Amino acid sequence: MPTPKFFGRVDGGAIEIRDKTEFMKYLRGLDGKEVEVVVRRLRSQRSSQANRFYWGVVIALMAEEFGYDKQEMHEVLAMRFLRIEDCPITGSPRRKRTPDCDTKEFAEYVDACIRLATEHGVYIPAPGEVEVSI
Repeated sequence: MPTPKFFGRVDGGAIEIRDKTEFMKYLRGLDGKEVEVVVRRLRSQRSSQANRFYWGVVIALMAEEFGYDKQEMHEVLAMRFLRIEDCPITGSPRRKRTPDCDTKEFAEYVDACIRLATEHGVYIPAPGEVEVSI
């Protein structure tokens, strides 16, 4: 069973949990055990519609034009536009994973992919111009 996630807001240095009843119930189930607490800023994730547009239109059209399969095209674009510092141990190139991008970062990434496609004469229709299902 996956570990549940609880959401809240920090106010004056204290955390206000949204569903305090469920949170307290979960904590009681851990009574006497060592725990790990991770608190991070909540980031909005891309919508399934944005994901379908990326894979079903942007990646599909570019892959067809450049002779890659979809996964290869995705890797090429992600490595170009989502590069992070090379691994400090091995020196291997690394990139950010698209699921780790928030909505703004993902939109900027897709825009960069579309600009690259346009530079190479590949027309990518706008999201409202095409119906996508993958």
